[in-house]
Amino acid sequence: MRVKALFVVFAALAIGVLQAEDLVNIPSSKKNFHLFLLMGQSNMSGGVNIATGDTQPVPHVLKMRYTKEGEEPKWAPGAHPLHPRRPNKKARFGPGLSFAETYVADKPGVMVGLIPMAWGGRSIQQLGKGSGIYSDAIRHTQAAMQAGTLKGVLWHQGESDTIDQARTDAYEKKLHRLIEDARKDFGNPQLPFIVGNLAEFYGTGKDHKAPDRVARITRIREILRSLPKKVPHTGFVESTGCSPAARAKVHFDRNSCLLMGKRYAKVYADMISNP
Repeated sequence: MRVKALFVVFAALAIGVLQAEDLVNIPSSKKNFHLFLLMGQSNMSGGVNIATGDTQPVPHVLKMRYTKEGEEPKWAPGAHPLHPRRPNKKARFGPGLSFAETYVADKPGVMVGLIPMAWGGRSIQQLGKGSGIYSDAIRHTQAAMQAGTLKGVLWHQGESDTIDQARTDAYEKKLHRLIEDARKDFGNPQLPFIVGNLAEFYGTGKDHKAPDRVARITRIREILRSLPKKVPHTGFVESTGCSPAARAKVHFDRNSCLLMGKRYAKVYADMISNP
């Protein structure tokens, strides 16, 4: 029977009918399948095009595919692109896989499951509880938790909330509320929640350098940086030394995405070792 099963697999591969999610092996123990929810806007989903080799899977990392409500959850090998829903539909490179690869490097026997739910160009209001994006994030994560253990949420967002003063003024309260809502929905009041800073170069491009816009960008940075002092079990990732992907100076370039992913992993490790 085993020989026959192997023959079926090889035959399916040969004719191209076996899907990627049919080939993944999920750990039998929840404690060895570490889940991370990726939320935010384009600097989490990715603001630069993928390059040759980026579609190759990272060992010991899986990504959850987007499924409609009522469909069975599906896992696929961890490879770019991660996020299924960008307004411009382009495949992009973000920090998620760099985080996962760094995180799992010193954890033999552990597999990481990424749940990519970021969506470019969205404000925190459009990502918070009551929105379709938030509902999808909760639904997919709760489905993933049937097989694994949710270890944390990675958040990179805020650019869209520098557009006008009202959004900026409301941002801190909405961020704190979003963290509270997510922890309640996942049943974990101490769930680690890590935020990344807006890029240092954001606010220097010709479209975003008006004095009032720069002031709002500065305010969002202050809110993000102060989060660990105000909300327990949260972390902050600095964006120093990163470079832009284009002249618009909004998105991180490829090397900066890699760097930010590693920094998220470092902050997470520090949070766990020094709670």
